[in-house]
Amino acid sequence: MAEVKTVRHDWRDIFRAFKMAFDPKKMFLGYAGLLASLAWCVVTVAFFSALKLVDTTPYIFIQFILSSAKDGLSVFIKNLLSALMPLDAGEFIVLLALIMGLLAIWSLVGGAITRIAALDYARDESARLRDALKFARKKFWSYFWSPLVPVIGVFFFALCNVIGGLIGRIPVLGEVVVALGFPLALVSGFFMVFIGVIGALGLCFMFPTISAEGSDAFDAMSRAYSYVLSRPKQFLIYCTINTLYGLICLAVIAFVAWLMIRMAFLTVGAGMGQKFGLIQAYVSQTCNIACLGFCSASPTEAKTAAVSLDRWSLKFLAGTLLIYIFLIKMAVWSFVTTYLFSAKTIIYFLLRKEIDSTDVSDVYIEEKQEEATAVTSNTEAEKLPSSIKDITENHPSGEGTKPNT
Repeated sequence: MAEVKTVRHDWRDIFRAFKMAFDPKKMFLGYAGLLASLAWCVVTVAFFSALKLVDTTPYIFIQFILSSAKDGLSVFIKNLLSALMPLDAGEFIVLLALIMGLLAIWSLVGGAITRIAALDYARDESARLRDALKFARKKFWSYFWSPLVPVIGVFFFALCNVIGGLIGRIPVLGEVVVALGFPLALVSGFFMVFIGVIGALGLCFMFPTISAEGSDAFDAMSRAYSYVLSRPKQFLIYCTINTLYGLICLAVIAFVAWLMIRMAFLTVGAGMGQKFGLIQAYVSQTCNIACLGFCSASPTEAKTAAVSLDRWSLKFLAGTLLIYIFLIKMAVWSFVTTYLFSAKTIIYFLLRKEIDSTDVSDVYIEEKQEEATAVTSNTEAEKLPSSIKDITENHPSGEGTKPNT
């Protein structure tokens, strides 16, 4: 008997995001998006480091994955900010290149994930990976520009104030103009705060809007602002439930990943003996097998002196183990991305139902393709009886003639 999914159309549906996040298609997209993002960051920083535009090593991105999130996140952010702040012209170019590249990657990947999530939640349909990617490709620029619209709005009002400041450079007259026009600068400051803060809060609804409605970047922005401002209480409740539940799920997934690696190390080490202990000590110097700080290092491992491997086979084994640990950690972070996109899609449908009174099952479908398929099928079905009739009239016995060879 087929499994019947229970959709309650209330806050309890947020708990479905955990199961939805484990959709193989979403996990594949999330994994591919993370690998592409990592490759883009490493290549970009390496390229601009070679040009002396930024003084940092691309290895910090890989080190962040190999370290535990508990220990590595603060160090990673500190190193990245120290390399980019304060921004000069060259570092601004590097930061802009990183942001634009990551936005392009996740416009395609995030659009496909939210499209699959929208069809899954609204219509209980399992979208094909190819169709989801095709939809995201068609709506690529809508996904790409939707997060940038609030940024452009903040930049516009900031530019207005900068122009006013330039006028203030004029002796006497400029100072008078700035004094009289400063209330306008305060108004611009208010709009910068309003657009920036509400835009940041509603950012999570922009991709689900495009995936569910098939709309553009401006509709995504308007709905994001509208839903946050119309139902702030519901928005905060849903986001709180989503965050707490997501952290619990992430802790469970990370613990399972850590336990899997630890058990593999212990059992293989029991058979391989002291040789594997040497390799494990070498691996511990390079990475932390914990995903969220679970038993990040044992006391013996923490006190181990620098270990070097003398044979190429030992180095090969240690390098292979590092790759396996890296791939497992990437899978944990892939769950984070698929869960966030799935949960935010569910929250979007719930808020849309409450604010716009739109049925949850209402989701954009490309009707032209379905109609074209139906017309083609009907046409072929209509032609079939006439062909049979012609054969019958030409051959009353009902037997066809064999073609000449």
